[in-house]
Amino acid sequence: PAGTMSSAVGSPAALPGQWRGQANRLDPNPLYQWPVIAETTIASRMPVLAPDPLPPDPWPARKKSGQTAASILIRRRRSAQRFDPKTVMAADDFFTLLDALLPRSALPWDVWPFTPRIHPILFVHRVSGLSSGLYALPRTTKGETVLRTALNPDFSWEAVATAPTHLPLRRLYSGDVRSIARTLSCHQAIAADSCFSVAFLAEYADPLQSGAWHYRLLYQEAGLLGQILYLEAESLGLNGTGIGCFFDDAVHDILGIHDDSLQSLYHFTVGHALTDTRISTLPPYAHRELNTHTGENS
Repeated sequence: PAGTMSSAVGSPAALPGQWRGQANRLDPNPLYQWPVIAETTIASRMPVLAPDPLPPDPWPARKKSGQTAASILIRRRRSAQRFDPKTVMAADDFFTLLDALLPRSALPWDVWPFTPRIHPILFVHRVSGLSSGLYALPRTTKGETVLRTALNPDFSWEAVATAPTHLPLRRLYSGDVRSIARTLSCHQAIAADSCFSVAFLAEYADPLQSGAWHYRLLYQEAGLLGQILYLEAESLGLNGTGIGCFFDDAVHDILGIHDDSLQSLYHFTVGHALTDTRISTLPPYAHRELNTHTGENS
């Protein structure tokens, strides 16, 4: 165009001028139509919800996992791109991370006061004093019943003797599960080179009977669990990353799930990140830090 745009911040108006040409549509004949996305969005819109009454905490109060302020952890947190395949995680750190996933009335669970429906299945690779293998962390008594009913009947469900007595950690299978974890997570090395990876299983069919909007609620819970792992790992000197690409049907086959009572919604992995020098990492919110030369905000 011959005219110029106004330089006023936030002003969309163009100054008077002569405009030539006609904007074209980027794709006048789109080949791909996904009406199911719009249909799912409409069907899963959440109503205004009254929080579920919170029962008394069934677990003892958590011990702090580090001395770093939350604001620092939040700002420095990064998704790991690659993990050191030799790092061994301390068992106490592993149990501390899992303890943070148990629902309590304190932060951050006070911002999400609903019945827990997500239960982590853990692919443990390198945790000191803990045999490699498949583990489950049912986060409610009902959840353990659902898992035991739906998962492979050959799983052992052995209590982990070295875990804190209140931590409902169960060993399902002992053995090297690195290749399994990698394959299930779209063949990504981050699921096998870490200290452990997680598949978040959701109680699925039962809550959806009360409304399709529970679909969003399940994802909110899974996302909250992922953010807890991110920050807790950082506080322990480790790193995490969410895994959005995984083969849910294959996950179900490995675990012996043959119906829609459970659904794998989200994967995660924790270990010691290796720095990829090809990727630029900038300080958090550097553009808003105080300019040391002028004394003003950048």
